[in-house]
This record gives sequence, C-alpha cells and structure tokens, in this order.
Amino acid sequence: MATLLEHGGEVDLWCGWRVTLPPSYHERNSDGSWSFWGADWTIDAIIVEVAGDSSGKAVSAEKMLGSERTINASGGGWVGEVVALTETDNGRDVFRLSANLASENTSLSFWVSYFEEHQRPFAEKLVRGVVHGT
Repeated sequence: MATLLEHGGEVDLWCGWRVTLPPSYHERNSDGSWSFWGADWTIDAIIVEVAGDSSGKAVSAEKMLGSERTINASGGGWVGEVVALTETDNGRDVFRLSANLASENTSLSFWVSYFEEHQRPFAEKLVRGVVHGT
C-alpha cells in the first residue's frame, strides 16, 4: 500500500540506504524493490546486499559496482555511476537518470524517470538526496 509523504522528507529503505524526497508517494513492492512517485516523475529502486566475498572479506563499493561501470559520482557514503538516458515509451520520450550506487557490501539501482528534459536538475537533486550509512 502506498504511503503519502505529504511534506517531503527522508525515507529509510534498508541495508543503510535512505533518500530525501519532495512531497510524493512511496511503496515497498512485493519483490523487495521500492517505488516512489510524484505528479510527473517516478523512481524505481533496487537494493542488493552481500555478506562478503568468498573469503569472508567485505566487498568494496567499487567491486559492488562491477568492472563495466565508470565511477562518475559520489554522495553521502556512496560512489557510483550516473548516466542520463532518453527512451521512447508508448510513443513518447521519457528521460531517465540511471544511478547505480554502491557502498561496502551493498549497491542501489536508483532510476529516476521524468517527462520533460528541463527536469534533469530535479532528477539530479533526487540522486544527491541518497545517503548510505550514518
């Protein structure tokens, strides 16, 4: 069931991740992912957590991202790759900010979708609102 964040604020996800949002709705989905939405934007978020590598040592944020990603962003307790995409959905352009973020032993796929290209700074602000840890 969706929860209204009437005045905006911080939402605790799990595994140490949290996000600050404007007034919006959010919901934990049956598959463990999260959905957030406002009038003209959505966020899909998926968290992956590991206990460690095969020897029991912590997995670095860089390894959690994988070798195919280029670290081009960092924020509160995370590093990541953020890429702007334009896709067509039902004949309409949809703009997406794909943020793949990681911290030790955990990663967060955080995709912001919006309809107007001028909303990109807003989408970037949403990504900057993600924090991991204390």
